Amino acid sequence: MDDTGMDDAGGTAGTTAGGAPVPESGATAGGAEVRSPEGRFTAAPGLAAVLLPRMAEMAAETASRLTADIPAYRLLPDSVLGGDLVANTEAVLKLFFTTVAEGRAPTEAELAAPVAWGAERARDGVPLEAVLRVYPLGARRAWELAAAGPDPVADPYALVTGLLAFLGEVMPKVAEAYLREQADLDWEQREHGRNLAGVLLAGRPARRAAERYGRTLAERYEVVVLRLPEAPGGATNRILRALRSELDGNPEVLATFKGEGGVLLVPLGPLGPHAPADPTGPAAAPDGATRRLLARLDTAAALRCTAAAAVAEDHGSIPRAQAEASEVLSLAEDLGRPPGLYRLADLAVEYQLVQPGPARDALARVLAPLEDQPHLIATLREFIAAGYRRADAAEALTVHRNTLTYRLGRIRLLTGHDATDPTGARHLAAALTAYGAARRPGA
Repeated sequence: MDDTGMDDAGGTAGTTAGGAPVPESGATAGGAEVRSPEGRFTAAPGLAAVLLPRMAEMAAETASRLTADIPAYRLLPDSVLGGDLVANTEAVLKLFFTTVAEGRAPTEAELAAPVAWGAERARDGVPLEAVLRVYPLGARRAWELAAAGPDPVADPYALVTGLLAFLGEVMPKVAEAYLREQADLDWEQREHGRNLAGVLLAGRPARRAAERYGRTLAERYEVVVLRLPEAPGGATNRILRALRSELDGNPEVLATFKGEGGVLLVPLGPLGPHAPADPTGPAAAPDGATRRLLARLDTAAALRCTAAAAVAEDHGSIPRAQAEASEVLSLAEDLGRPPGLYRLADLAVEYQLVQPGPARDALARVLAPLEDQPHLIATLREFIAAGYRRADAAEALTVHRNTLTYRLGRIRLLTGHDATDPTGARHLAAALTAYGAARRPGA
């Protein structure tokens, strides 16, 4: 060796033939380096020679244990279990022992195949936890065979530190790829559902599109028109994300959102063979799926939404059901009803009152004298909403009870109907409903 620190082979003093620095303590008895400059990878050249011939055996054992211990793998097709799973496991084990023997991290190119394999499992429906368990299980088996076999490795420390460093490199990348694939898959499913919902709501045939997306359509749907409550700042976007996340777990529900509302198509079971001819009879009633779904959406959004629903007995009647549900929802909002789910039966009288015609116009004209005094209309609305209880209405209006009494007297004087009298109260309530409907845009 000359003064420049170069040996006869052209290597740097204090390095291995491969160029990796040797620590001051030198090599172990087995010829393995103790630690890399990063303190993460150690080199054990004898590992590959000893264990690479046993890769097929180790891969088969690991795959067998995976299918025995993790139910999700037993649901995979045989082509994946007997082919891809074993092949991927063997490739990962080979990569591990090769990189440990050389004391280096795996390259991006070397990790591409196992990372892609893990991402593909997202489309098979294998949970991320099950995908990642391949690696510690394979590492454990590698340790067992390497440390307890007939020819144990010379440096167990190199193997253990190599295992940990390798898992630290591979598992995060697999998890990242899996989650990215899962997000893409969720987006695709959401878009498919939105597209199918749009086709059905437009009254167009959707079966061919459903087949193209790999989706199965129900014969009957309950059409749910949903309105989100007002939320401060950017809370509306948070609420929408929470709702979409919940709906991602219910792929059979088709959904489309726009602005602060949306439309859900909730599948219903078919009518029984002895169902009555009347489509509004008990056999046609929803099975509770809608209420359960909305309860979960309320929980996800951390608030209560207002929604209305109508049953579509076939795909052709979905637009009609949407129109009915939209009308019921608008009516519930006009009447100041609390958040919840409403159907036509819940507001049948009010629904009939708001249908265009001479009767609605006559009722709406009852409140014409109050048009230039909106505080009187607000007073009448709160008095009715409070169940005609003066104290509750005054509290809701934040006025004194005497002020409320004075306003009710003004309403009686201007309209000719007394809101405190049962007959007058019914007439004014009907008039208020017709008045709101007549002033709705497009009425």
